[in-house]
Amino acid sequence: MKVSVALCTYNGGQYLNEQLNSILSQTVEVDEVVICDDGSNDKTIEILFSYQEKHPGIFKIYQNETNLGFIKNFEKAIKLCSHEIIIICDQDDIWEKDKVEETIRFFENNSHFDGVFHDLKLIDDDKIHPSYLNWKGISHEEIIREIKNDNLFVVLVQKGSFVLGCALAVKKESLKKYEMEDFPIAHDYYIAQKLASKNTLGFISKPLSSYRLHSNQVYGLRYKSDKKEEKISETQKYFKEYVWSYLQILKRYKEMNPKENEKQTKIYSVFIKNRNSYLMSLGFLEKKIYILKCIRHKYLDLGIADLFKI
Repeated sequence: MKVSVALCTYNGGQYLNEQLNSILSQTVEVDEVVICDDGSNDKTIEILFSYQEKHPGIFKIYQNETNLGFIKNFEKAIKLCSHEIIIICDQDDIWEKDKVEETIRFFENNSHFDGVFHDLKLIDDDKIHPSYLNWKGISHEEIIREIKNDNLFVVLVQKGSFVLGCALAVKKESLKKYEMEDFPIAHDYYIAQKLASKNTLGFISKPLSSYRLHSNQVYGLRYKSDKKEEKISETQKYFKEYVWSYLQILKRYKEMNPKENEKQTKIYSVFIKNRNSYLMSLGFLEKKIYILKCIRHKYLDLGIADLFKI
């Protein structure tokens, strides 16, 4: 399987050499590195052309005439890739030597998956965190379990997408297969959630690259929130976690798959089950009044018939 690297640059001269060297030092060589520069005015272009001069068969450099911004620049780089596997790459990270080898092995052994993501190390000044996912409070076992249960999409929406673009690889054919052409949101959110909604996003538990935390990042890591949640009743907690959250999941599914009927999905079935469980926890009169209000405001997908069924 041949591998393309989709790399976007913008004033990344400070760390770019280290990233490019790590790409060239792989145990399995990449077949092309597609680079879209978004108007750098530091030494980025000079560095890129020096690598292209040494490796003319690998490096393909595109300089944008106008600044496209983060989302459209990555969209452009990904579309310009020509090989079977596209590995998405940031300008300031460092790849482990076996990143390409492990990625190819995953797709060879798991042909039903259209994409895969891996864990990362975090470089924070002089500190190195061994696992980005554990730092986020997410275990490898949890991810593997959710993928096995076809539930990864739900978790990505509930927890906030924890798949970073620099940890993501995708089959080129899947871009056409799922009509991923005009990216409405950042590539990592879009590709990861699109593939997860189809249950075709896999996971490699090894940290295959190091993600650098620094103040000059164009699009940085989502930090954990220190905000304390207010105290609520068990009934309110159930509604928030199992009813309202599934409304958001259904909404996101529809955004990812606008041509499909979300009511025919497993997600919708779970939502209805959770919604009805919540309604049954209410007192008889309270429940009927609440259902009537929901019907009036077109909320929770309730109709007149539900007054007599629930």
